[in-house]
Amino acid sequence: MIRILINGIGGQMGRAILEAARNQSGLYCVVAGVDVSGVAVDDIPVYGACAEVRESFDVIVDFSVPAALTGGLRLARTRHTPAVIGTTGLTERHMRLIADTAEQVPVFQTGNMSLGVNLQMELIRNAKATLGAGFDVEIIERHHRRKIDAPSGTALMLARCIQAESTAENELVFGRHETNHRRTDGEIGIHSVRGGTIVGEHEVLFLGRDEVLEINHRAYSKQVFAVGALRAAAYLMQKQRGLYNMQNIVTESNVASHVTAVEEQAILNLSGLPADGRLVRRVLALVAEQGVVVDMISMALPDGATACLGFTVPQQQLSDALNALLPLKGSAPFDLFTESGVTKLVIEGPGMALRTGVAAEVLGVLEDAAIGVRLITTSETKIELCVSAAQAARAAAEIQQHVLKQY
Repeated sequence: MIRILINGIGGQMGRAILEAARNQSGLYCVVAGVDVSGVAVDDIPVYGACAEVRESFDVIVDFSVPAALTGGLRLARTRHTPAVIGTTGLTERHMRLIADTAEQVPVFQTGNMSLGVNLQMELIRNAKATLGAGFDVEIIERHHRRKIDAPSGTALMLARCIQAESTAENELVFGRHETNHRRTDGEIGIHSVRGGTIVGEHEVLFLGRDEVLEINHRAYSKQVFAVGALRAAAYLMQKQRGLYNMQNIVTESNVASHVTAVEEQAILNLSGLPADGRLVRRVLALVAEQGVVVDMISMALPDGATACLGFTVPQQQLSDALNALLPLKGSAPFDLFTESGVTKLVIEGPGMALRTGVAAEVLGVLEDAAIGVRLITTSETKIELCVSAAQAARAAAEIQQHVLKQY
């Protein structure tokens, strides 16, 4: 069970985290809180300052105000415990303090604890990368009438996400009530609405010629953020010192989800080629000139003097690939082996970049199932391997059941 200290327990988010922890009482236990009032919340002892806390705890969850954050970070360093920071309205000074603390203990900081908002960020990145500079960007955020900081931390986080995907400078423009000029290229407009009991809404508009793309997120309860904060607390319990955010959770949890089968493939393997980069380039160029689709290119220099080049092509293009290589027969010595009737299995997921050993797990599962791998290539986020067509369905099922299911 994870023992939690809530800094800001008297606020709306503090109480929401307390409720969420009680709903998962087998996993989390709030042992104390900090609030300027110092008044106990239900049966939880509450202190007026972080330095006064006497209870032992495993992690600090801070949803206070910027002025109270310093005490929470100091306590995390003193007790050598992780800290989850959900407080917004932070300045550059606060961010430096967070970074300094992360050099000593694990720290999780984000402008929004909602998994949905962080997936919204991924969609925004893709949209910006695809649409480019031809679309203007505006962000509208709406919150309840009691929210103090404006714009919201989430709106700024979304704007920084867009800036990171831009090739040019993007000026942030906060409202336009004092401007009397046309919109300039590259600026990102940010607008704040306050009223009623709106929990949180963030609308990102990509405005092009004769079309508009909207990517929106609406939170209907603070429990969305409370559950995210608890998930972040559990995440930090497994981490070393450093600074983490919700994107780490999103990425690491999506190691890989499924296997895609590409049928009717063929493997070409050229061994004994002279180890000459120009010759390898010519092989691939000759095949490409015939319009053959080449994939899974791999090359090794087993003795330093000769090269072994392997790749896949669609089965229906195998004869075209072989014909393309005929001009090399008289000019370069090599042995050519082909294998038809194979299926390519593709496993991919962004979390593979942060998790080691996935390829070894896959190969181990296939070996145990007596399934032979004919060719394999990997990258940071993808594993591609070829098996015989007769074994493909069983191979995919074994990988799904024994490797991907755990993710």
